[in-house]
Amino acid sequence: MAISADSIIHYTDTIGKLESILQEGFAIKYCTEKLYIEEDVSSLAAHPMVSFCDLRLSELKDHMSKYGNYGIGLSKDWANKEGLNPVFYVNKHCPYTSKFIAAVERLHKQLDNIQDPTEYASASAAYMDILNTYRYIKNYEGDLKRRSGVTTRNYRFADEREWRYVPPLDVTPFSFMPLDRLLTPEGKAEVNGRIAHLRLGFNPEDVKYLIIERDDERLGLIQHLEAVKGRFDEGTRRRLASRILTSEQINTD
Repeated sequence: MAISADSIIHYTDTIGKLESILQEGFAIKYCTEKLYIEEDVSSLAAHPMVSFCDLRLSELKDHMSKYGNYGIGLSKDWANKEGLNPVFYVNKHCPYTSKFIAAVERLHKQLDNIQDPTEYASASAAYMDILNTYRYIKNYEGDLKRRSGVTTRNYRFADEREWRYVPPLDVTPFSFMPLDRLLTPEGKAEVNGRIAHLRLGFNPEDVKYLIIERDDERLGLIQHLEAVKGRFDEGTRRRLASRILTSEQINTD
């Protein structure tokens, strides 16, 4: 039996956000990503993305405690079709990580020495393609800091088996956003407003199951599915109604 699941799950922290996903698809937002080499931060920026985990239901207890008690599971076929990719985890003590980053920095400096416009455009495009790798790299482990202010030391990010959707470089105004632009709620709203038109969509048949926090929210979610009939026909609504799980069930089982 395969270790990974046949579906990937996106978690959120409110029923309202889950209902918004069901109605409009996934909103793309800039997320902070720090990449460490030894104890130094080599990359400190925010990238536009949507994240998922490749975990079986039996492995979700710890994950829900950090990312929210509401989720939507979609098929791996959908993930492959939409171009999602597993995150590339790197050990901050490994020479590969430092050499890769040093090589990228050298390429950037060499661009300044290219005088021919055609050659510069070609080299710049190649540099951006290589730099794009940054958006799929994450430390194997490190400190996990949540919006609540709680920090988990030496958290093993690789245990999440993250899959990530990152929009193409040419459809976002900023592929890498300096963190000082996202330090305040107003700054985050302004930055994310620039990509508010972007959505990661899915078809009803791509949805494998839904997760809510409490059983008393089940009827409200079914009614929401009925309210967006343009997306979910009767057969799909019945199928999904039978596949609504609660975080209480998962934690108990």
